[in-house]
Amino acid sequence: MPCFRAKPVDLRGDRGYATVAAAGFSAALVSMLAIAALQMSALVAREQAQVAADLAAVAGAGALAAGVTAEHACGTARETAEFNGAELRSCAVEAEDLIVAAQVRGRSAGARAGPL
Repeated sequence: MPCFRAKPVDLRGDRGYATVAAAGFSAALVSMLAIAALQMSALVAREQAQVAADLAAVAGAGALAAGVTAEHACGTARETAEFNGAELRSCAVEAEDLIVAAQVRGRSAGARAGPL
C-alpha cells in the first residue's frame, strides 16, 4: 500500500483576503443603508399624512364655520387632502369640530380642527 504524504500548507498565501473582506463590508454597509432608507421613507410618509390631515381639518372646519353642511365641509377636507397627495380615510363632525384621518403610502394620521 503506497504511503501518501500531505503537501505542506503555505500560510503565506493570503492574497485576495482584503478583497473578500472589503466585499463583505460593502455588502453589510449597503444593507444597512437600504434599511435606513426604508425607515426614512416611512417617516416621511407619516409626516406627509400628518400635514395633509392638519390642512384638511383646518380647511373643512373653516368651511363648516362659514355655515356649509357637514357633507360639504368633508368634501372641502377631501379636496384639500388630495391636493396634498393624501387620501382622506374618514371625516366626521363632532359639535363644531371636524375630525379627519388621512393616509399617505400606507401611513395614517388624524387631526381635529374647530373654531377658537
